[in-house]
Amino acid sequence: MSGMPVLLFLDVSGGELLVIMLVVFLVFGPEKMPDIARKVGRVMNQMKKASSDLTREFKKETSAFQQEIDKTSEIVSKRIESVSREINSTKTQIINDLNPENQPDTASSPPSSTVDPSSKNLPHSNPPAATESSPEKPE
Repeated sequence: MSGMPVLLFLDVSGGELLVIMLVVFLVFGPEKMPDIARKVGRVMNQMKKASSDLTREFKKETSAFQQEIDKTSEIVSKRIESVSREINSTKTQIINDLNPENQPDTASSPPSSTVDPSSKNLPHSNPPAATESSPEKPE
């Protein structure tokens, strides 16, 4: 193509359009040609307006769907981030629990004087010391 615009309307080229206009001119005569041209122009404008209205309505409806999709996508990505943070936190905690280098050395530290929670309500009595000379119970 040599840079000339191709006139395609319903797959009708420029030469075919000229033939159609010539036939219309011969059939209707030169007196009715301006009326026919006006009617054709009105029909073309109505088609263009209907097409633009349809396009506008389509965009309006799809924008509502797009907004819903965007909201849902945002909610899903927030939840994914939350789960990812929780997984990473749990992973770090498990690694720290399993890694002996990070744990305090419990063998060298003195025993703590914490009270067993199950013995809170029990009276403080010292158990009898086991001795070698303790009397045996009769059988």
